[in-house]
Amino acid sequence: MTIAVNPETQPKVSRRRRKLSLQYSAYFIHSLMGLKLTLLLTVVLLSGALATVQQEIDWLLYDEMRAQVQQERLGAGELLDKLQAAYPDNGMFFFRTAEDYPHLNAYARYIDNQGGWRQAWIDPYSGEVTGDTVLLTVGQFIGFLHATLFLPAIGNSVVNALGLLVLISLITGLIAVPKFWRYFLVWPRRGNLRVFLGDLHRLVGLWSLWIVLIIGVTGSWWFYQDPFVKYFGVPDVVAAHREAPVLEPSQLSELAVAGVPVALTAAQVVERVTAAYPDLQINVINPPEHNAEPYEVIGKRDEWLLSEWKGDRVFVHPYTGEIIVTYATAEFSPVQRFDLAMQPLHYGTWAHKSADITVKVIYLIGGLAMSFLAISGLIVSYKRVRRAAKKAQRYSLLRRRLLALWKVVRPWGGPMGVFKYFNLLALIGICYGTSVALTLSEQGTRGSGYLYAEQSVGPWQVSMNAVAGLLEKDLPPIRPGVSTVLNASLSSEALQQIQFIYANVGEPLALEEVEEFIHGPIGAKHMELEVPEQIDEETLLWVTAVDWQGQVYRRAWPLLPNGELTYKAQQN
Repeated sequence: MTIAVNPETQPKVSRRRRKLSLQYSAYFIHSLMGLKLTLLLTVVLLSGALATVQQEIDWLLYDEMRAQVQQERLGAGELLDKLQAAYPDNGMFFFRTAEDYPHLNAYARYIDNQGGWRQAWIDPYSGEVTGDTVLLTVGQFIGFLHATLFLPAIGNSVVNALGLLVLISLITGLIAVPKFWRYFLVWPRRGNLRVFLGDLHRLVGLWSLWIVLIIGVTGSWWFYQDPFVKYFGVPDVVAAHREAPVLEPSQLSELAVAGVPVALTAAQVVERVTAAYPDLQINVINPPEHNAEPYEVIGKRDEWLLSEWKGDRVFVHPYTGEIIVTYATAEFSPVQRFDLAMQPLHYGTWAHKSADITVKVIYLIGGLAMSFLAISGLIVSYKRVRRAAKKAQRYSLLRRRLLALWKVVRPWGGPMGVFKYFNLLALIGICYGTSVALTLSEQGTRGSGYLYAEQSVGPWQVSMNAVAGLLEKDLPPIRPGVSTVLNASLSSEALQQIQFIYANVGEPLALEEVEEFIHGPIGAKHMELEVPEQIDEETLLWVTAVDWQGQVYRRAWPLLPNGELTYKAQQN
């Protein structure tokens, strides 16, 4: 007997099967992406949610940060000058005016006498210095944790990779739920915890689509830049921003005709900038870190999706007040502008004035919802695995033995599989990195690594110490072919009389051969020292100082410890 087949029905069955296959594949990928790194993802998501209000958390905890609001604010430059006067032995850097936050004090960062990083606060209305706090306040700690996980070198890359994971989870999650828009108002079913959590997971996910999309896109964008552009050399689609100008030695020599020139105050610099750009809201001031470096004043007008420390950059001659060059955001390419928009879009800091806290609270809720998605997804999957395991007990003897064998082959078990060990290892690394970061924020690197005894370089006394890096201060600082950080200690009187000071390994360099000077704020002078591939016990570290009249002075130290002029610091 011949059975008639309607050919019109065949494509429909084929399409249906393809749809089911796509749906199942998407569900599988969605589950895989979310489950295998759940613990690490939860840390990043939860810290990210709190990082949106990190400033507000600190404002509640630290009296030094709270301003007494009045009608008029003091000038940004005047505030910086007052802070510097309050801490004469510690140079201020990265001064933030907090113009967009009326109840927040302005602050500048500095390095204290023990080498720890701190922030000094000043009331922008009265000019009263209200005190100082550690760099890693509670809110700042949360922010650094979210951005780096306190993992040296790879922290940013790991966090950015999770951003790509979030984007993949979003796309596959939507594919796995056909006609997902029908479930926006469907309340979770009750009576079974697994079913309830599964429905709630879907409901929260749908209402969190906006924040998941933002985090996925911004995280994926940064993932391309770090690690791929940064470490693997792939083409960077964002054109490099123009570098800060540097004054030529001849320009400085002209100033020294009448003796040692006197630098302008921050108030005088800001006065020049305000006169040239009266509509510019000044947000950040970066004072020069050596004599050839200009003041950098960063501000914005009415731009949206632009963080307060990324805007128009005005560079001012520190001795004459001349505006050397201005890099305006209006001149940026669309790709550069898109790149600058990623940070405020990611953290919810793009709103102005009174709308700022409202947007941040919405981001906080969205971030907490994403954290719930990670945790609930793991619970639902775990319950499904247990349910499947119970059903397997009713299988035949052969199936039960195969199941037992599989458990032996895969002793780790559970929905996360072997990745749970990766998560635990990452958490251990985070805890260790956190302890190191907290210690360094208080103690810095001063006195570690190799110490170079005080010697006279011309009329000035100079001592130094070399450290491998901020998070590697216990490693040997001098290694062939590896650059190191060289900290230099000079008196404030010496810094006024010295035009340039620099260090190098091997033979002393002439001024025109120098690529980097010893620079930094008062009390924290340093440079990145290039160590050659070939060094031995006879290799010397040279320091060269040039005064304002062009007189050159040099002194050498043994590069490697000899127990006399150069020696290893005692480890605590």
